[in-house]
Amino acid sequence: MFSEVVIVLEDGDILNVDFFQYTLFGVVRDMYEAKPFRLVFCLEVRDGDLEATVERLKWHIGLEETRGGLKFLSCPPVIITDTLATHGPSAL
Repeated sequence: MFSEVVIVLEDGDILNVDFFQYTLFGVVRDMYEAKPFRLVFCLEVRDGDLEATVERLKWHIGLEETRGGLKFLSCPPVIITDTLATHGPSAL
């Protein structure tokens, strides 16, 4: 049985291509060498940004898969979402 590693990302994190290409997936590879796990991305996004943010994350994952950078995983990464409600100034 595998453990799960959940990486929580906010919508702004998804825009940083360098973070994914040079940092995140490298760290994930190093962690997996120590102990295999199932990779789960939890996106915390604002109401209106959900679809675009999920598609952007899928793009990052697809790019890394194309480069062969996720071959070490025993199963594809899973994406879950947690939508953050947006509130106006009166909610403060």
